[in-house]
Amino acid sequence: MDVGPVIAPDVPPEVFPPVFTKVGIGQSVSFSVAAIDQNLEETRVDVTAMPKSATFDALTQTVTWKPAKVDQPKAEFTLQITQPGRGGSEPKVATKTWTFDVTAKQQPMPVASVQTPIIETVLMIRQPKRLEQVNKEWPLDRMLLVGAEGFKWQFSEENRAKLSGTHDKAALFESFLIGLAQTHANPRLDPKSDKFDKVAFGDPAAWKIVAVRPRIDRAWTEMRIVYRAVKAPEPTFAMFRIRPTVEFVPPLPRPPEERVHNNKTFLGMVAKHLLPGGAPSDKLMKDQLAHGKAVAALVNELMAFDAKDPAKLYAKAFVIGIATEAQLGGGSARNPDGSYKHGDAWAWSAMKPFQTEDGKAQRWVNVRIPGFWTMTAPSDDGKTWVPKCAPKYTAGAPGHVPGYEALCRKTLGFVDLPGTENGKIIGSKVDANHLFVDHKLRDMVKLLPLDDGRRDLGEENGMTCAQCHMRNFGMHDYADPANVDPAAGTPKTRNKKIATLNFQIVPSTHWEEFTINFLHHQECRGKAHLEQFLGPDAAKGLTCPLAAAPPAK
Repeated sequence: MDVGPVIAPDVPPEVFPPVFTKVGIGQSVSFSVAAIDQNLEETRVDVTAMPKSATFDALTQTVTWKPAKVDQPKAEFTLQITQPGRGGSEPKVATKTWTFDVTAKQQPMPVASVQTPIIETVLMIRQPKRLEQVNKEWPLDRMLLVGAEGFKWQFSEENRAKLSGTHDKAALFESFLIGLAQTHANPRLDPKSDKFDKVAFGDPAAWKIVAVRPRIDRAWTEMRIVYRAVKAPEPTFAMFRIRPTVEFVPPLPRPPEERVHNNKTFLGMVAKHLLPGGAPSDKLMKDQLAHGKAVAALVNELMAFDAKDPAKLYAKAFVIGIATEAQLGGGSARNPDGSYKHGDAWAWSAMKPFQTEDGKAQRWVNVRIPGFWTMTAPSDDGKTWVPKCAPKYTAGAPGHVPGYEALCRKTLGFVDLPGTENGKIIGSKVDANHLFVDHKLRDMVKLLPLDDGRRDLGEENGMTCAQCHMRNFGMHDYADPANVDPAAGTPKTRNKKIATLNFQIVPSTHWEEFTINFLHHQECRGKAHLEQFLGPDAAKGLTCPLAAAPPAK
């Protein structure tokens, strides 16, 4: 007998005031009023009082404000947070008031504090001077173009032969914007709409690299390069995932040495440019421009990589795809008339540069979002935990529901989000907090709780994009070996509770507690991978902060 959603204790939704408290006359600022509800219940936020100099976009949950003299000395914004009552009870209504000092002079915005060298020069390279050179060399439209050129090696030889041999940079950029518009159902992103916001989104130069993130912690290590539409008031990101290994070269199966090649090659590049002597460089930490040149050199070497080995067609630079994430309306449920109903406005999607119908060109299009863990089991060698499709998604298993096997990626063991098309179950092309509530509260966690540390072994910690970015718990307890080793039994602890993560992708004004926790996790796993693939000297300057931390309670 199936069980209903696993209902957590009814906790109130959370809203997060801006990190700044003072604003100058004529200074343009923007901030989100989005609420997070861990129970995934319908939540609506309205701004019921604010200065006339401010505007509120309910679809994107964003306030934009340029204070006027009349707003001095203080300005107030009042939020009304509404939820339907449980079990037919009266709706729940709460209010919050945020007060800002309005000054004659414009005020500096807070800046996220400086972290350790391993974070700032290797794991989360995000300070502007460290990114100047790579921004000069890799504007967004060039990355879209080169990414499409390299992606052709995923196609069969027959399909590659159909390509015209040239790419239209403008058409590739336009297809990227169209995909974003589809994800968020927001015409401001659509270059074919009369509501298109050309200033914020239509100029490739208005998209800047805000982070370079060598993911040395993943089972398949890779580079992640994060662009942001810096002229948009809403947070809008496009993150490229890049490896020195083509994801798939026909025919299957993938050669078993591919992962070793990928990790040795990529980690070797990272060590060469960012970890001289096996440790973060004090020189690169202090000299941001020199570090920026090293970052650009790393990206350039990776993007140009080609082993030119006929026996290893997979050994080339490859942009796996783009993860897109923005607070532009995709997470907002609509009423039948199209007006705003509820949601936090965040949505996530994934893009790849597939061939057009005639096969002559490529365009960036939204694709099914790769799946997530619904249960786990020991690996074949018994050394780690791996994902397995839960019975509902496994044909022939007790409790299997016909049609849902289409969501199971058998070779990988995980399950896509359950969308529908023409009455059939298919993997979804978008994720948002208010979507797939039954799946997230029941099917996904019935056999593996969301804060079970074994999920940390999976990509995005084995949970959906939305779940990963609104979590209220950290990484697994390193003192409990069962979180990573089946020989130690099953975990006796859950992930430590922390303050709710408020959708942080790149820290600019502040650091979220989870972001630091996750970067410590990356250092731990990165150290192990460097030692495994390059030898102990490659990681002699790295530590594992979580291994030294007190166990979770």
